Amino acid sequence: MEVSVTPAPPKRKACDLCYRRKIKCDGQQPRCSTCHLYNCDCTYKAASRKVPSRKQAALQRQHQHQHQHRECDLQSRVKTLENQLSTVLEKLERIEKGSSHTDDLGAASTVVEPPEVPSSCGLYDLPSYHHVLAVVERYLVTFNSVLPLFHPPTILQIVKNWYQNPHSRDPITGAVINVVLALAHHTSSLGEKSPIGDTATFLHNAQSVLTDITMRETHLVNIQVLLGLVMLFWTADDLSPALILIGTALRLAHKIGLHVRKSARHCSPAVALQRNRVFWMAYILDRDISLQSGLAPVQLDSDIDLDLPPLEARDDLTGFVFAPDGYTKMNYFRARVELARIQGKVYESVYSASAQNLDFEERTRRNSEIFHMLDEWSARIPPEFQAATLSQSGPWSLTKFFCILYSTRLSCRALTSFASPFDSFHYSEWMRRLQEYGGKIAAGHVASHAPVPHGWPALADASREFMRLFQTVDVMDTFFTRMTMCAHNSSLISITASGIFDGHLPSVEVESDKEIMEVGMRNLEKMVDIVGNENIRHLHGTLKRLCSYADSMAMSVRRQQQLLELPPSSTSPSYPVDLTTTTESTCSFWEADAGVEAEAQATPEFTIEPSELYFHEVQDNTLVVSGLDLGWPPILDETDA
Repeated sequence: MEVSVTPAPPKRKACDLCYRRKIKCDGQQPRCSTCHLYNCDCTYKAASRKVPSRKQAALQRQHQHQHQHRECDLQSRVKTLENQLSTVLEKLERIEKGSSHTDDLGAASTVVEPPEVPSSCGLYDLPSYHHVLAVVERYLVTFNSVLPLFHPPTILQIVKNWYQNPHSRDPITGAVINVVLALAHHTSSLGEKSPIGDTATFLHNAQSVLTDITMRETHLVNIQVLLGLVMLFWTADDLSPALILIGTALRLAHKIGLHVRKSARHCSPAVALQRNRVFWMAYILDRDISLQSGLAPVQLDSDIDLDLPPLEARDDLTGFVFAPDGYTKMNYFRARVELARIQGKVYESVYSASAQNLDFEERTRRNSEIFHMLDEWSARIPPEFQAATLSQSGPWSLTKFFCILYSTRLSCRALTSFASPFDSFHYSEWMRRLQEYGGKIAAGHVASHAPVPHGWPALADASREFMRLFQTVDVMDTFFTRMTMCAHNSSLISITASGIFDGHLPSVEVESDKEIMEVGMRNLEKMVDIVGNENIRHLHGTLKRLCSYADSMAMSVRRQQQLLELPPSSTSPSYPVDLTTTTESTCSFWEADAGVEAEAQATPEFTIEPSELYFHEVQDNTLVVSGLDLGWPPILDETDA
């Protein structure tokens, strides 16, 4: 009599956990390294994929059904535990509010704490469908329509399936919904926020399944969740989480070929378009966080084979915005991608290891190239979307987006202008020199070298332009404040420094700058309250001192112009000294009771330029002599210069 024996499953070197996750197993006993890391049993019971028999397949289906049943039962128990925990907390709250009965206290002391609930249970405990749908829809038609990380029909279908088919829920789908809800709250103004939750709660829910997102099979949705988390940490004081997450997201993007067009050749046009947008969102975040942190970006420009977002709109207007006139449109998303490319050039010129060894000429050449790229980028923006136009067109729903866009441009220009090989981060060394110079000027001392940065006139004008646009924003939420804070503060520094450097500005411009500074300083005080950053508080004090220096400078200029009986204009006549033909030139100043006398002796000619203040130097073989405090009597000649 023959006895049929079920063949044993093929022997495997990998344990069950390593086998399911498709990772190499080192086979250590009693537990391999992976099982030891995840603190689970190291077993070899799972059936091999190699030709399972019909009986084994049936057993597998039975086990899967039992596992699903146990999972549903576990979720039910978790819900029961949550309800019990809520009841206990309510009782404890009533007791803490003043109950003095000893029997109640005794009962409270005998309360047994419920078992610990898994940290990802909040992932499944979302508000009602209609509340969630309203928040998601608002995010998709506002922030996501300009910076399109998600495909709206796909997200809406995910939300619908989540509530209609609760037994088919999975962690990654739950993470997508939680990330969208967190972004909706994070990017909303205070009056637009929904009462159904907060950013921190939804962020925690999504973070609880990071292992599933990064270790399971990679799909586009995994990368979208990671990029959504990057955006939530985009404005944090500590950029470490954002740096780690953007690196992980781009590595997974490379794994499925988002950076090359050939990987999407078998996809539908809609899917290929969404893959393209997700990659460019990752590119923007990578470049921006790189420049904020001073660390190299992950994605190389040479390793990209994709088309930029389109210049002209076809059927899909995602990424496009309309001007206040309702007719003119531009692709905001494309403009942001192009600006991200320039951010990469700024990193190479300021932060990279090679930049630290550049000589002055090469550094100046690179900076000039960046300024040229920024000017070309600005020239491609339609006139209806220029900062100067928008600042005069009144309130507009997209003003915040363009403030953020132009804040990025201004930050690139400021960082390139102020940076040096010894002080490339936040230009604190330049600020120190500016304070020293301003202090000498305010005290009536001679300061021979003004710390005027490279590209100063364009930076000062761009700062004024940005501040006028910024001041048209009525409500400043936390996200907007943090995204524009660097450019706002750089503008205040530049405008204040302009008052110190350019004391000969016409009175109209001086008054305009003063008005901008007054509003800007009030906004800075609000930022201190919103952000609570000690560095911002310190900057506020520094700017107040610099403003006092600039005010002293303006008063001294007006006093000198009155004494010299010159009109307050920047078009005062200049009287150069040609050093190529001059053998001796001296100039003496003194203050007399009856007025001011100035004597100049020069060969062949020497006179005074009243609009040049406090310093003297040689410019193109011309001696520029300056002196504001007429109480000191310097004698200046070529050797002094």
